[in-house]
Amino acid sequence: MLKRCAFSGHRPLYFPWKENESDPACVRLKAALEEEIDKAVADGFSYFITGGAEGVDTWAAEIVLDRKKRNPEITLELAKPFANYNSCLKNDYGDRLRAIEASADHVTVVSDGADEAADYILRDCYMVDASERMIIVYDDDSKGPSGTKDALLYARSSGVEIRQIQWMHL
Repeated sequence: MLKRCAFSGHRPLYFPWKENESDPACVRLKAALEEEIDKAVADGFSYFITGGAEGVDTWAAEIVLDRKKRNPEITLELAKPFANYNSCLKNDYGDRLRAIEASADHVTVVSDGADEAADYILRDCYMVDASERMIIVYDDDSKGPSGTKDALLYARSSGVEIRQIQWMHL
């Protein structure tokens, strides 16, 4: 049976280090994410789904693609909320996300883009519903509304196994 694992987490602007991936806190977070992905592979997960956003989705996809070099059984799916998602990004993340899309085994476009706010929710629900495990980078001390928090709550209510990384406590 194919075991599927998806990711959810914040974009860089929600972290104190923003886009500085050499910040020690970001390095620790990425190491924890790498450890969870390696645990998932060791637990028999071979199909990974990322939402294609800047930050956690990008880091997770890059780690999965690196693991795929040594383990061709690994599959990466990119779940986009709408077809032209992130097409306007002209920065380093835009380049990285285009490379991820080109390297992904599958690209799923979840909605038609008519209501972008709803499309993000649909994408997150699709990923939860398609998975047996979610690796979610969300700290319980976070404040304010968050799509990641909503995905976490939906995964909990759906009975999906959750591996939560509380990044403020690393």
